[in-house]
Amino acid sequence: MKDIESREDLLAVVTDFYDFLFQSDVLHHFFLKFKDSDVLDEHLQTLVDFWDNTLFYSGTYTKNAMKPHLLLSKRNPIRPEHFEEWITLFHRAVDGRFQGVNAETIKNRALSIATVMNLKITQE
Repeated sequence: MKDIESREDLLAVVTDFYDFLFQSDVLHHFFLKFKDSDVLDEHLQTLVDFWDNTLFYSGTYTKNAMKPHLLLSKRNPIRPEHFEEWITLFHRAVDGRFQGVNAETIKNRALSIATVMNLKITQE
């Protein structure tokens, strides 16, 4: 397997990840608005921008990633077990296609992001 090297690789990761999310008994209810929706492609591109910036420092993502998650959690509480499942599925999406320094880096950054989000959301 090759390492993550491009936006196309990141799109493959987030596409697989969302396929896993839609099938997850623990998380699917958070993502129903995206399933079979015209907004899914746009949302996946936003995620590619986020991970492109996070992994390759591209400057492609300038939004506040925390804000929509805080708003979501007010309507539908996000709990630690949700973050655990999120990390498990994200790692599965990466490991299913890629291995190498960037693949390990993106998984480590995902864990760091999930940890910070979990702390901030549970403090709200």
